[in-house]
Amino acid sequence: MKPITFLVAITTVAVILSTVGAMPGGWQPIKNTNDERVKMVAQYAVYVYNFKNDYKYPLRLVNVRSGQVQFVNGVNYRLIITVAPTYGLDSEGIVYGTEVSVSPNRNTAGLKYFAPINKGLN
Repeated sequence: MKPITFLVAITTVAVILSTVGAMPGGWQPIKNTNDERVKMVAQYAVYVYNFKNDYKYPLRLVNVRSGQVQFVNGVNYRLIITVAPTYGLDSEGIVYGTEVSVSPNRNTAGLKYFAPINKGLN
């Protein structure tokens, strides 16, 4: 690995760790759900969900309500998000739970699950 690339990788990990306040291995709460990386992960989850469902009833991200992060061989995110139909009048949105695994080493991400959460938890 080139020294510059290694330095960039170490700096990126340090910034992510300081942003979420996590220790490697265990699940830690995400302190700032408005962080751009967290929003990008949530957007990715919605995009993959829409793609897998052939965009029949596409959803859009409203916000990230809460989440947890885990640093292992990559970064895992468990998020509680609010989504709404792309077309329609449902302005309140629907609460979904999702988990996304991000592997910066391989430049890949994967959607582990994306499911509505019981309306009683709103």
